[in-house]
Amino acid sequence: MSYSQKSIFACTPATSRGQAAQLGVDPKGENFLYTNGRTVFIRNLANPVIVKEYTGHSANTTVARYSPSGYYVASGDVHGNVRIWDAIQDEHILKNEVKVIADRINDISWDFESKRIIAVGNGKERHGHAFLFDTGSSAGEIGGHSKVINSVSIRQKRPMRAATASDDFTVVFFHGPPFKQKTTIKDHSGFVQGVKFSPDGSNLATVGSDKKLFLYEGEGGEKLVDLSKVVGKDSHNGGIFAVSWSPDSKQLLTSSGDKTVKLWDVEAQKVVQTYEFPDAIENQQVGNLWVGEFLISLSLSGELNYLDPKSNSISKVVKGHQKAITAFARYDKDNTLFTGSYDGKIYAWSGDEGSAASVDGEGHTNQICQMITSNDKIISISMDDTLRNINSETKKFSESFAKTNGLPRGFAMKDDKIFLATTKCIEIIKNDKAIFTLEVSNAPTVIGINSDGSSVAVGSEDSKVTLYKVNGDKLEEEKVITGRSSISAIAYSPDGSLLAVGDAQGKITVYDTSNHEVKISQWVFHTAKVNSIAWSPDGLHAASGSLDTNIYIWSVEKPMKNIAIKGAHQVSVTGVIFLDNDTISSVGQDACVKTWTIKHHQV
Repeated sequence: MSYSQKSIFACTPATSRGQAAQLGVDPKGENFLYTNGRTVFIRNLANPVIVKEYTGHSANTTVARYSPSGYYVASGDVHGNVRIWDAIQDEHILKNEVKVIADRINDISWDFESKRIIAVGNGKERHGHAFLFDTGSSAGEIGGHSKVINSVSIRQKRPMRAATASDDFTVVFFHGPPFKQKTTIKDHSGFVQGVKFSPDGSNLATVGSDKKLFLYEGEGGEKLVDLSKVVGKDSHNGGIFAVSWSPDSKQLLTSSGDKTVKLWDVEAQKVVQTYEFPDAIENQQVGNLWVGEFLISLSLSGELNYLDPKSNSISKVVKGHQKAITAFARYDKDNTLFTGSYDGKIYAWSGDEGSAASVDGEGHTNQICQMITSNDKIISISMDDTLRNINSETKKFSESFAKTNGLPRGFAMKDDKIFLATTKCIEIIKNDKAIFTLEVSNAPTVIGINSDGSSVAVGSEDSKVTLYKVNGDKLEEEKVITGRSSISAIAYSPDGSLLAVGDAQGKITVYDTSNHEVKISQWVFHTAKVNSIAWSPDGLHAASGSLDTNIYIWSVEKPMKNIAIKGAHQVSVTGVIFLDNDTISSVGQDACVKTWTIKHHQV
């Protein structure tokens, strides 16, 4: 191997408004599971910076559950597939794949013997299926619902029981195995979002969009109490999306669209803690889990909130991107990585510990196109046609910003000048004001500047790279280089002697800036658009990230040699940077930040 993965700074769970999000947990209580995009993420509960991922699905994943034995994970996707894979080995070898329904899988439950699985969701002919995990053969019939099934739970003891919750306002109670419909419960007056048997099997809890929390007897399904009615005004005043039991089966945790999480004492039939979140839509609580000492509730924003069971406080918040990362920069002074995403959010990551802090203040309202750090400055541009500054100490947006003359495509910076390429023109901006504007006929795509600030290179859609000489506060055209397809990435080497140009066909050409001749033409292994090029500090290597999901490390001295990191990010690699000569970080469509150690003797 010529590289090794050093770390993953993971994205947060994918969420949808009005829909419950599922969090899974391993039987040892060490790790929890969630999904985003095509990836299943496994994170350590005590130290969520420790992350592993499973990338075997070809469609977006929706739910993942450990088997009670801990040996396997069953994960579902939007195409109705359930994949059962090895949870112990890093290779996560596939055990079985079952086509359960014709649409989205919403929830999965294992029986206590780790033999049978029930998967439910948005099917057409059927909304759920019970099957044996190793053969896929039927283990009963999951019927009785006329609409989408949102949640399923199997009782973890004999006699075996199962329950499903649906948008048809009903809960269906099953006896098994094989599982057969026994009772239809019609107590809810809205979508039933969650159903969960207690660990000891004595009770069944159901929650719904009607703000109700019901308890039923675990073996027979008889109704015990409407807890929400008993506690009255202490109950939720918004739809309840998730319910989890305490390990001792004596308490419940519920998460609601009213931006609160409540801790219930089942025996006393009262609410003992209420955790309140600020009144914003992104603070709706849409998922939760309770394992050992850890109580976690999931916000619509994707934030994972660790709750203190002894008080109504939130002890820790795990943050990160939910959407594709589209911009990437490193602030050298405190080893912070800044990432900007498709939804306009920017996070600052501690390069040492991997914790993310959101950059707050009056920020961007659309996709972040690019970020640059220079000296004490951190600057971002966005499809909202603004250029904004981030305070390097407070990690907040400054009040000052500049409007761009057209949709920004890229920018470069030297000292107090910003060289900005938009779809219409090239601008020089100083103190948030344009001091020079150059109209261009060919739409610019990328821009770069050499280390001494004397030369600017602008790539465009017409396959050309235009080189400009910086003359005071003006740009003077110096040379036009014609490539083979639309220019998509550009980067000067640290000493300015080389210019690497990547295009939409996956080719990278390196030019000698002293005579503008081709120096290297062998960097041609990408099979799709090159999104990013970065040089190592010593200028001996370059790294590139592409739409083909791969990263390549290239050698200047040995142009035919390279290190390939295949499938570095799901869907697309959107950015790469060198942290030092032997370490690179990358970002991608999977909303993750990954760091890689490179062994250069291979190149």
